[in-house]
Amino acid sequence: MVFNDELWQISVVRRKVILSTVENSVYNAKRRLWEEQALWRPPEHPWIKLNTDGSWLRETSAMGMGGVIRDWAGMWRGGFSRGALHGDALRAELLALEEGLLFCWEGGFRKVTCECDCLGAVTVFHDRPTDRDYLHKHYDVIRRVQQMLARDWIVYVSHIPRDINSVAHTLANWGVRNLGYNVFWRSPPDFILLQLGKDSIS
Repeated sequence: MVFNDELWQISVVRRKVILSTVENSVYNAKRRLWEEQALWRPPEHPWIKLNTDGSWLRETSAMGMGGVIRDWAGMWRGGFSRGALHGDALRAELLALEEGLLFCWEGGFRKVTCECDCLGAVTVFHDRPTDRDYLHKHYDVIRRVQQMLARDWIVYVSHIPRDINSVAHTLANWGVRNLGYNVFWRSPPDFILLQLGKDSIS
């Protein structure tokens, strides 16, 4: 009887090893695809990924901010859309980043990789601070984001192509069309499902 139990345990371990090997092969195949093509990719476990975007209408100076938080399995952890008046394109991008980081912090996430398709917004936080930073047009937002980044957590901010930031882009566009709203999406809204589906393929 003990012998049969041992055989059963060996069989279970063998199946787990085979399953793990298959899953690893699938992951490696996906990684090669990510490297060859511009595709959204989930973060490594146990990190979460924040994608943000800003939208701006020149005619009215209206701004829209949007973002999405997803985990290492690509699962939705939250999203947001907000609309506001009197701004410009860069301010919208910076406010979206600030809003997204705030949601991540309040959600208890302490390892965050953040992606934004605005190189100007990303560069602000990669450049060395200078004595003239306070002269920046959007120093108020930049300072708040810098203070958030200095908290006890790990955050990486990086630039990505716009075509793999479509979920955040669509959420930001919703915000600019719905001024005065500040919505946290606990589950994906219907208007974002197409973009989410494209990302899930990756």
